[in-house]
Amino acid sequence: MAATHPETPEEIAVKTDFRANIWSVFQELYEDRWDSERWRIAIARFEAAHDPAVVQRFWVRAKLPSWNALEAQFRKGPPPFLRPGWKSPLLGRKVDLRWLDTGKFEPVKGNMDGWRTAKVLVIELWASWCRPCLAVFRDLSALAQTRPDIKVITFNSEGIFTNAPIDVTAVKAFIAARDDMNYPIYIDTHRVAVSSIFQPGQNLSIPLVFIITPKDGIVRWIGNPEEMAAPLEEALRAV
Repeated sequence: MAATHPETPEEIAVKTDFRANIWSVFQELYEDRWDSERWRIAIARFEAAHDPAVVQRFWVRAKLPSWNALEAQFRKGPPPFLRPGWKSPLLGRKVDLRWLDTGKFEPVKGNMDGWRTAKVLVIELWASWCRPCLAVFRDLSALAQTRPDIKVITFNSEGIFTNAPIDVTAVKAFIAARDDMNYPIYIDTHRVAVSSIFQPGQNLSIPLVFIITPKDGIVRWIGNPEEMAAPLEEALRAV
């Protein structure tokens, strides 16, 4: 294995300049805010300020594409759900939850019994390859085991972004090998959860939780499970 050499002061200067005067500036100037002349001037200044060989080393280390590809990336901007002020079209709306009873899923642990009579329903979507998903297993277990007024139901969808088929055996083996997944788990083999709530919600990231009050079907909150404590208590107060 090749040794990893520490960055030189020149490489640190290139990285700092790039982050401060290219990345941080132009990632906010997407679509109709794009300024081609400002981009051209910024690139010319950056290239003139640094040794080309040092810039090349930084480029390789940071795994950056060409300037043209970077410009296209910045022009396009982030997905809508990552933009400031974005709000899911499902938030605060009543949703049809009949897919929970009629959808075809592969059961792994627990069941959906009692979701209609629970004060709050927590639906989570996850995948085994998603490292942030792994970090919330234990919290979801604690919630499911200590809060009888909350029903937790989770759906595994390995191909959530690719529509690839799910290796059910592999997912079941993954779950069986863990001791921190003690709540209802289903494999979304027919993309029922994905098409019924994940895609309509348009927050295309995982792990993703939907906090819903079954009594009225209102979506009270959508987000990362690590941030759901306060919204969960707020939803409980609403019923």
